[in-house]
Amino acid sequence: MIRLDGRIAIVTGAGRGMGRTHALLLAARGAKVVVNDYGGAQSTLEPGTISHAQAVVDEIRAAGGEAVADAEMVGTGDAARAIVDHALDAFGRVDILINNAGGSLIGEPDAFTDEEIEGVLRTNFIGPYMLLRRVWPLMRDQGFGRIVNIMSSAVLGAGHLGPYAAGKAGLLGLTHDAAFDGRAHNILVNGVFPTGASRLTETSQEDLALWYRTHFQPEKVSALIAYLSSEELDFSGEVFNVGGGRVARLGIFDNDGLFDPAITPESIAANIDLIRDLSKPTITPTLWAQTERYFAYIPWTGGKAGLF
Repeated sequence: MIRLDGRIAIVTGAGRGMGRTHALLLAARGAKVVVNDYGGAQSTLEPGTISHAQAVVDEIRAAGGEAVADAEMVGTGDAARAIVDHALDAFGRVDILINNAGGSLIGEPDAFTDEEIEGVLRTNFIGPYMLLRRVWPLMRDQGFGRIVNIMSSAVLGAGHLGPYAAGKAGLLGLTHDAAFDGRAHNILVNGVFPTGASRLTETSQEDLALWYRTHFQPEKVSALIAYLSSEELDFSGEVFNVGGGRVARLGIFDNDGLFDPAITPESIAANIDLIRDLSKPTITPTLWAQTERYFAYIPWTGGKAGLF
């Protein structure tokens, strides 16, 4: 059975929706949890309240678990420092970070003010990055860490979600890169593209919102979050689609494409179907794997100082 006894977890955006069920499940599996939620609107521009985070803490305590409430608004280095300090003051260490908090705006790319866009980017990317870097030395020193970055399939493109998609895409890059640095310290960093009923899905037309409520309960996402937080985990730098009981790894692929040392716009045009053909894809999990794809055509001459 997957247990998290003795582990200390920070879960951001945990006062409602999927963040709430993440916090409840981690606590049910034995973790002590800092339930962070600033309690405001998705736009991040309205004042918040600690009541949402405290309500989840009350649920955890009523079930026999341990938790504290935190109402910092994720998005700055100062907020990250305060959240991590709260965890250290309450429990003495940090083992697990679930970067779940996020906010969204809906409209075409020019529909928002500068301040609105910056607020969404802070919540979805800058804040998670700041939290990751604050817990990093703690996890490195103790030789254990699990970081789960909650992203979104909006990264793939949906329309009218530009600031949100951009912020989550930044988190995708951070996940892949931090995974490299963390392996030597047993800090494993993975990402999730969740599909679950949330405040965002409730703004959809009623039949769609009902479909989400019926089939995509947040608890079905939380099961993966608990596994990715556990000692049983032995991989890093991977991203998963999860929702409704389905879990699947998501990858970036390329193909053999075109190799033409005398390449021109015209040769590209003449071979564009070959270039775009993904009928025989090859997964490209890292920058180095992508670079190695060139070796079939261009010999490595970088010497022993190379990173391959």
